[in-house]
Amino acid sequence: MREKNPLVSVVVPVYNVEPYVAECLDSVLAQTYRNIEVVVVDDGSTDGSPAICDQFANKDHRFKVVHKTNGGLSSARNAGLAESRGEWIAFVDSDDYVSPVFVEALLSAALSMNCEIAAIPMGRVFSEKGPCDLVRSLVEVPVATPLQTRDVQRLMLYQALDTGAPWGLYSRHGVLPEDSPFPEGLYYEDLATVYKMVARAEHVALVDCPSLYAYRWRKASIIRQNYRPIKADSSIVVSRQLYADICAWYPDLADAAASRCFSVNRMVYAQVPADQHAERARLWAELVKYRRVVAADPCARKRERLAATIACLGEGPFRAFCAACRRAGLLR
Repeated sequence: MREKNPLVSVVVPVYNVEPYVAECLDSVLAQTYRNIEVVVVDDGSTDGSPAICDQFANKDHRFKVVHKTNGGLSSARNAGLAESRGEWIAFVDSDDYVSPVFVEALLSAALSMNCEIAAIPMGRVFSEKGPCDLVRSLVEVPVATPLQTRDVQRLMLYQALDTGAPWGLYSRHGVLPEDSPFPEGLYYEDLATVYKMVARAEHVALVDCPSLYAYRWRKASIIRQNYRPIKADSSIVVSRQLYADICAWYPDLADAAASRCFSVNRMVYAQVPADQHAERARLWAELVKYRRVVAADPCARKRERLAATIACLGEGPFRAFCAACRRAGLLR
């Protein structure tokens, strides 16, 4: 029998977000569900973020700040999990903020439908400078829909649902492994992790309300930084593991997995500078594996089908297509 008022741990990784972190932590402080602990992980920040985090810990006993050397987003999340005590876990990125009913809405959905995960399709995206209006009460939140695990996987693989870890609330003992779930030293940690947590759940309570979470679109964020070889390393490692796992667990979703793997490698390929031929060759070899399947898949996103169809014509036309997408800001 699950507790009616369980402790929820909110893990907030922080790295050099001085202009945003107070707004983020204020939104967590304002949660209508009160039985929370907030584990703030300062991942070696060199700006004023650590002092702001400490101020919140000094004014509210539910806040705990962990100061550590820089190890990246996965390292910070894993460190926060290690320090947390909650039966349920939420992740909030420190340049974002959440509705005051974010925790209450997701927890209510999970408990009422006996699901190990409750999630929204994705957060509400807003620009770095603009505000974002979020729901203020539970009456504004739609009733959740319980989805079977396989259906959730399919929607995520075809990118009808986003794989962002902050969009969900997770049962610690139901879906989180004992060891550190987020892969350290790699990008695309959410893509590498969330499908594994979903696989451990029988059902997911989907709350169709993006306005529970404000996702700040920043040019300086990790994924939108200039190309570095770790991006190719990450997309290749993560996509290969995802494809192998999905094909083993859900053989009928092999085409959907191919679509997602093609997508992440396409996005990185388009960022590689023209003179880095070896990097492009590595990613092209991955794209070749999936291009024909994706081009012929009526369920794949139109952008992926188009890109895969062009890839079937050869690397030259595909390179030109990616360059055009990059100029138009259409890499995702």
